[in-house]
Amino acid sequence: MGKGDFMIAFIISRGSHSGTLQTEKSLKAVLPDWEVITIPETGTADRLNQSLQSYDEAFFLTLHGGDILRPEFMEQLQAWSQELQDGDGGIVIQPRRSYTTRTQDTIQDCAVLWRTSAVLTGTCPGFAERNFMPFDPLVLYDQYVRIRHAYRWKMVSTDAYIPARAYPERPARNPEVEARELMPIILRSQTRVEERPEVLFSPVISVVICTYNNADYLPWAVRSVMAQNDPAWELLIIDDGSTDATPSYLKTLQEDSRIRCYRQHRNVGKAACLNTALQRARGKWLLELDADDWLAPECLARLSKEALNSEDSGAIYADHYEWTERRSGELVFRGVKKPPEALSRQWLLEEGPALAPRMFRVGLLIKLNGWSTSVPQGGRLYEDIELLARLALEETIRYLPLPLYHRRIRSGSMTRMHERLYKPWSRSMSANT
Repeated sequence: MGKGDFMIAFIISRGSHSGTLQTEKSLKAVLPDWEVITIPETGTADRLNQSLQSYDEAFFLTLHGGDILRPEFMEQLQAWSQELQDGDGGIVIQPRRSYTTRTQDTIQDCAVLWRTSAVLTGTCPGFAERNFMPFDPLVLYDQYVRIRHAYRWKMVSTDAYIPARAYPERPARNPEVEARELMPIILRSQTRVEERPEVLFSPVISVVICTYNNADYLPWAVRSVMAQNDPAWELLIIDDGSTDATPSYLKTLQEDSRIRCYRQHRNVGKAACLNTALQRARGKWLLELDADDWLAPECLARLSKEALNSEDSGAIYADHYEWTERRSGELVFRGVKKPPEALSRQWLLEEGPALAPRMFRVGLLIKLNGWSTSVPQGGRLYEDIELLARLALEETIRYLPLPLYHRRIRSGSMTRMHERLYKPWSRSMSANT
């Protein structure tokens, strides 16, 4: 491997200007002939992919703002790279002080030498964009997991690489939630794709996504289903006449027998789409998943266990994590939202709460004729509140005090755009009681 085989280094800025400048200075001192490009952490994948379009060298290096390289790093890198074989995807460079506590499942807070062809070729070329990976700080980890099954990785440790001591204070970051909730989705969803299990003829839960022009969000929701600990599920996706890239994306899911996709020829609204899914559901329970939300990794396992212990229940709901989407697309963690332990029809209609997750016994849904399309707004809005209000009269709703769902709050959602319509709708429903 010659000197010109890797001549570009990317610094992923973490919002600290001084830290990024410090990393640039150490890079130029240790690797004076390399080109250095600083990439903002917001929109990381797009900027990396753009920079690599015209890059024709064999390898490139990624670091984070605040990382420091000591003078001996270049000599070590040359020695490590000479040991690489054709089947190696690159080198994960870890700080020696934490080497004994790390595993190959993570490259967080590591420098990485990437084989360019491994990143830019294959079934998913380039770094995953935001619809597949909406958390920019995990873009590198996602890419590492996606190509790990096809390439070996050399793991090394050195005192010549010193990672940034601490992440800057930023409200959007919650490393504990990322490690516990997001990294397993990345790791397990890829594993499930490789395994491609046979269709389950009697799944416990039918997960249903009704989507309309949500191609920028849908793939991450699907990944969260594929990453579930409990394999006894099926996924039904009802495309409500989307005019964006949704139909093209759904075609990529055809090889997975657990996933069935249906397309409405015209936009008919949420309630009608849910009824379409109800007619086709094989599971004993039906779980709604909005196209811009996602499930916690243990969601279906926990709900399945609760369902087995709730033979007299018609619906089960639980706590959820809440994220606010900024204009930049960055997701800010807002904490865990806990609903009341008991629901009344009056409270539901007055408050119009966002209950997620919500799962319904299929047999009871059929008995109640599913979601109503004859109420005000025709079931295009507040269909969840209307159904829960009916179930509250049956007193068959059970609460599970665990956060099992991630809810994204965005200004462009149907609910947020039509907030002014809720009170008139609620009054009309209350008057018809």
